[in-house]
Amino acid sequence: MKELRERQLKACEALKNAGIDKAIIGDPMSINYLTGIHIIPYERYYGLVLDAKTQELIMVNPSVDTGCMKGTVPERTYLDENGPGDIVREVVGSCKKLAVEKKYFSMSVGEMFASLDCEIVDLGDCIARLRMYKDEAEVETMQFAAKIVDEAIAYVSDKIKPGMTEKELNMMLYSYMAGYQGFITDEFIILVLAAANSANPHGASGDYAFQEGDIVLMDFCAYYNYYWSDITRCLFVGKVGNPKLAEIYDIVLKANLTAIAAVKPGVKAKDIDKAARDVITEAGYGELFLHRTGHGLGLSVHEEPYITSVNELVLEEGMTFTIEPGIYIEGVGGVRIEDDILVTKDGCRILTSRSKRLEDQIVKI
Repeated sequence: MKELRERQLKACEALKNAGIDKAIIGDPMSINYLTGIHIIPYERYYGLVLDAKTQELIMVNPSVDTGCMKGTVPERTYLDENGPGDIVREVVGSCKKLAVEKKYFSMSVGEMFASLDCEIVDLGDCIARLRMYKDEAEVETMQFAAKIVDEAIAYVSDKIKPGMTEKELNMMLYSYMAGYQGFITDEFIILVLAAANSANPHGASGDYAFQEGDIVLMDFCAYYNYYWSDITRCLFVGKVGNPKLAEIYDIVLKANLTAIAAVKPGVKAKDIDKAARDVITEAGYGELFLHRTGHGLGLSVHEEPYITSVNELVLEEGMTFTIEPGIYIEGVGGVRIEDDILVTKDGCRILTSRSKRLEDQIVKI
């Protein structure tokens, strides 16, 4: 596949420019990015070796998973009783400087690397930075993932009634999305948080039964062909039962729209965070905006670039991330509105399209 080879060449060029001879990559998402193959390591060692000079790749993997790369790159396999050490040593060869993902590999694997006859350095964010820039195929996949979450909200909106529980709505969303071919069911994230529980940004769906006037915050993802979408919308059961929630909904929506309007190449990530945060601070709720404005999105549901108050990264075309400001009032409830954003040549494109107007969030009962 042309796109995969282009990614491999860019990775090798980045290594070469950093004075690195070879690199070993273990993060399954980065392996997927470079080969198109998704692996599940469990407790075993897998390492994709990149040679900056020859621009060749070799996978070291256990014999139990022989053929896992499906011919995309050569494999060198090891038996469980022998371990990967000898094979890794052969593949690395006379390399002078080897970069490894210190953040990913365990200390025991680190000891194996330390025994190699070469200088070991941290690969750092080399591959993560490459992954920030999405090609056309990636954008198309992410756009469809966004379509799934948009349509999931449309599906459940006329089914939410008093007496339904958070867990029931959680499973309704899951069951609906699982019907899409390509939707991956072994990894998913669905938060359904109602009434006062919605004030907990990372709460868990429970047995609470919705009542008329309740806010129902739904923060969930579609994992489609190994790429993620992520959306948050807040619905109201029959009516907005608390005027305070209507007030903060309008503020959060303004913050969401203001931040999106600020997105374009050349703007720093921290300025997008500031655009959202200033709206909420000026409204008097700055201390109740408890998290960053957004996170990168792609092969991982949280990756670079992070939209934080301290990130100096300059946005460029092809980057994808969420914008999700929120206000959380303990004992009352919380509002978060989240969209998936693609930086374009002249500005940005919103991948998620579900309406955010308050009047469209009130479900009929």
